Formats: sequence, structure tokens, C-alpha cells
Amino acid sequence: MDLKKLDARQLDSIKEIANIGSGHAATALSQLTKRKVMVNVPEVKILNVEDLPSLFPEPEEVVVGALINFLGDITGRVLLVFPKNETSLLTNSLLTDENKSPGVFSEYERSYFKEISNIVIGAYITALANFLGFLILPSVPALVVDNALAVLSSAHLDFSKEKDLLFCVETQFFFDGGSTSLHGYLLLLPDAISLEVILKGFGLL
Repeated sequence: MDLKKLDARQLDSIKEIANIGSGHAATALSQLTKRKVMVNVPEVKILNVEDLPSLFPEPEEVVVGALINFLGDITGRVLLVFPKNETSLLTNSLLTDENKSPGVFSEYERSYFKEISNIVIGAYITALANFLGFLILPSVPALVVDNALAVLSSAHLDFSKEKDLLFCVETQFFFDGGSTSLHGYLLLLPDAISLEVILKGFGLL
């Protein structure tokens, strides 16, 4: 089976788990910020590692990512990544006025982004673990700020090969019912054995 050619129906179960994770993330972020936060999942895809640069057509675009490793019944990495300008919009949309730094990605905002990322990634991992019935233990997120090519490369450096597969979860944030959305990607990169286990769990192998 060519997993990259799976149709929307075949990917529905993966997207359903992603939607559960996004719902938990939205609830946690709303409680944290005392604001209404929605997290949507427009699309879920399976990509080769070599396809990662296509997510950001401008390789020199500065992006911000939160990278975690996970261990347990399956192992791998997760990268949550946004364009830098959208990261600032994300943090400033959730920060109180006294903590905002317009035009500057301050140390406070970096710390806050890591906290947001920890919540979002944790929600997705928990949803996946519950579905599979597995124990999955995530690490503390590491912040990566660099051009898109460097950040995307950091996700699989010394970990996977170009032909290895990953799950790409398109992620949108909405605040206080507004129409403006912030757009990024959550990338799940399991190791080869864990990928097979996950795909079997979703009935795709």
C-alpha cells in the first residue's frame, strides 16, 4: 500500500484522533488564558521526510518550533512549528496586555510559546495514546528558532531517513470567536517500528 496515496476516508480515523487532541488543547488553552480558544485540524497527511521542505516554500523563512521526544510503548519525535510572525501573533493573542512585546519575540514570549506547545503536543499525544491503549511519555519541549529548512531538518536529524514517513497535522488557532486564524503544523515522526505499530493500530496495514 502506498501510504502517501491514502484518501480522505482512509485517513478519517487519524483525523478523528487529531480532532480529539485539538479539542483537549483548546479547552486547556482556554482555561489557561481565560479566553475562548479554538484549535481546528483542516487536514491530516502522511508525508515522506524528504517532503518536509514543501510545507514552507521559502526555505529561508524564519519559523519557530517546539520539538519533543517521546518514549514508552512507541518512540519518536513531535515538532510543532509556525512561521515566526504567526508565533508572535499566537503568543500576543493569549498574553495579557502588560506582557505583550509588539514586534519582538521576547524571552517571556519564548517561554510562553513553550508552555502553549507543551499543552498542544501533550493533548495530541494523549489522544493517540488513549486510542492505541499505549503508554507514551513526552519530554519537555525544546524551542528552535531558525530558517524553515534548518528547523524542519532538526526534527529528523540523526533520527530518520529521507524515505521515512511522518504524520502531518495542519493546525489552526482561533481566538474569541474571531475570523482570524493562525496556521502551523504538528509533525509526528515515529521511528520505523513505531510507525508500523501506529499504522496497524489505525487499520492501515
